Formats: sequence, C-alpha cells, structure tokens
Amino acid sequence: MTNELDILVLEQSDTMIYFRWTDTDDVCRVKRDEQVIYTGTQNLLKDTGLKKGELYTYTIERLDASGHWTDKIKLHTGTENPKADSINRLEEIVLTTIVSKERISLAWGEIEGIAKFDIYRNGQLIETVEGNQYTDRQVPMSPEFTYWIRGKRPVARSEESFSEEKFTVAKIFGALNWNSTKDKAAMEKFWMTKKIASLDALLSDEEKPKIYPVWHFRYQTFLPDLVLKNPNLLSPFPYFQGDGRKFDPESLHYRTRVNFTVDLKEEESSFAYDKDVGPTIGYNWRKKFSKADVASAEGIKLEKIDETGHKVSITLKHGVGNPITTSPNIDYNVSAAFYRDGSYDIIGIHDQSPNHEVYLKFGDDGKWMDIHQTESEGLAFMADPIASHYWRISNFY
Repeated sequence: MTNELDILVLEQSDTMIYFRWTDTDDVCRVKRDEQVIYTGTQNLLKDTGLKKGELYTYTIERLDASGHWTDKIKLHTGTENPKADSINRLEEIVLTTIVSKERISLAWGEIEGIAKFDIYRNGQLIETVEGNQYTDRQVPMSPEFTYWIRGKRPVARSEESFSEEKFTVAKIFGALNWNSTKDKAAMEKFWMTKKIASLDALLSDEEKPKIYPVWHFRYQTFLPDLVLKNPNLLSPFPYFQGDGRKFDPESLHYRTRVNFTVDLKEEESSFAYDKDVGPTIGYNWRKKFSKADVASAEGIKLEKIDETGHKVSITLKHGVGNPITTSPNIDYNVSAAFYRDGSYDIIGIHDQSPNHEVYLKFGDDGKWMDIHQTESEGLAFMADPIASHYWRISNFY
C-alpha cells in the first residue's frame, strides 16, 4: 500500500525553500502558487532564487493508479528575512502552515530564550508545546480556524543592545510601581497569529478566481479608564482624562488613530492614509479640568516602500508625545505586506501601554476584523526600560 504524503523536512534561507516528503515511488507534482514547478518521482524540492522575506504557497499531489491527482498537501511558508539591525525577532523568522485532510501543522523559527509556547485555537488554549511546532489532528474540514502561538522571555534574552542593563532597570521599575510586578515589567511578549480558511476550501480542486484585493487597515491607541492617575509624581497634572471605552473599531475616542487603504490593482496599486491625534486633558488633584492640548501628528509616518507583481509593502512608524507635560511617547512600528492573491503578513512592536487595537477590513463593504488587541498595563509601561510586545499575523486563504 502506498504511503500517504507527508512533509518530512522543511528548511529555509533568505532565497531558498527546501522540503522533502514521503517517498511513495509514485509520480508527484509540485506547484508554487499556481505554477507547476516539478513533476517526477523524486520526493524532494529545492526552490532557489526566491525573494527575501516573501510568502509562497506550495501544493504537492501524488498521481494514483487510476490517473488522478490525490493526497493533496498545501504549504504556506516563506523565506527568512535576516536584518542586522532588527530588534523584532518576528521580522526574521518564518511561520509555516501545512494542511492536508483533517490536519493542520504549524512550525516557526526559533526565538532565543523561549522554550515553551501556548497554542490557542479560536481563542481557546489547547496545548503548551516545547519546541517550535504543533500539529492539530482530526480537524473538521468545513470551518475556518484562527491559531495563536504565544511565548514570552526576559528582556535579558532580547536581541536589543544593552539588554542586560534594560533587564535590570525593568526589574527595578516593576518593584517600584504598585500596579506592576518585577517579572511583568521585564518580560517580553511574542504573539503569532495564523488565520486559516477551511480545509475544504484550501484543498479544493477548483481554480481560485482572480481577485484584486482592497484592504482597509486601522490602528488605534486608547486609554480604557475615564480618569487615570499620572505615574509621574512631579507632573503638574496628577490625573488625566481617559477614553472610557472598550475595544471598538468605530469609536471616536482614542489617543491616536491611523487608517490606510491598499488597493491591489492589476497594474500599480494605490495607497492612501490619514492620521489623527485625540485631545490630551489634564486634571488637578481634585480631578477637575486643568489644561488641554492636542499633540502633533508629525511623528506618525506611513510609506509604501516596495511593490512587485506579487505584493505591496507598507511601513508605519508612530511616535506621539504628551502635549501638556513631559512623558514618554506612544511608540509603535508596523510593517505590512499585502499580496495580490489575498494573503497578508503584518508584523508589529509596541510598548505595553496604552491599549492597542488593530483591525483589517476586506473591501469597502466588509466588516472590521480584529487582528491584534492588547490591554494597557498602566501609563508607566510606556517608559523606555520596559519590555516590549511583539506580534505578527498572516492568513492562509
């Protein structure tokens, strides 16, 4: 009996993807995206000359005795993206998804200092794994799934320079702040998310219709409390007005809001954006109005940095301060790649305050879907020594 196809080995570099599958002695074919790049009886492929940091979809099928292509496996993977000056390890590694009948496998690059990861499916914790891979078996074929892969490590294991010093300062910060802990202030979070279409859709033999996606992106920061205490005891404003709300893509109350739209037309894409900063209102010790102002939006910079026939890449850099007193900026960075087949790959880093919420909408008539949400650990967590939050999300559709 012929063995069913399975991926045995997968390796990547910045320009190469290599994989080996079960040796069935049958003819197999491999497609990269929609193009057949190999047909034959060998059970391995080395795909070279690829672009750095790019996503690719591979399909492997076996020719059975009746002349039908069967045992379909699909890989959504990519090339590595090494950067000498990167402080976000998630920018450099690859998150691979392998799907076959009733099975989804996830594999990701090593992150130094993290030995265990929590795996969630549709928001529910399903397993804690040691290492960098997880296989979900007996998966229903019809629904879509979202997987979270979450890990954390001390700042001392960070790629950032002077991380030992930063670790020590963060520990001291945690000890001195009543609403923090030493471990929390010194612990970096790494969140990876993969949104996966139904296995029925991914493994279907029907040819996908050509689409030219229009993506709307929204990033908001906000303070959930109505009134919050200023951690800076020397400030003339002991309290600030917050936004008094929960996560909501349509709310008009925020610290900052950034929107952009990418229209991936057949030829050259179009890119448009807008940015806004909410008012900062300081209160006196009686929690009465004292002063208000609006910070400049000049520290918010968006740019379309690259376009190929395959994708469009956008960068967003955000640094907005407090206009009425000395305090750390609200800082975050995002790099996003949108592919013409409907895939996206979005990577970010931010402080652990204030609340951060990020949304995507497909098409003008679509609904906002949340792709990243974190709750504030307190205003003091905007200070430089504190551990950052790293996140990455991509889809397989």
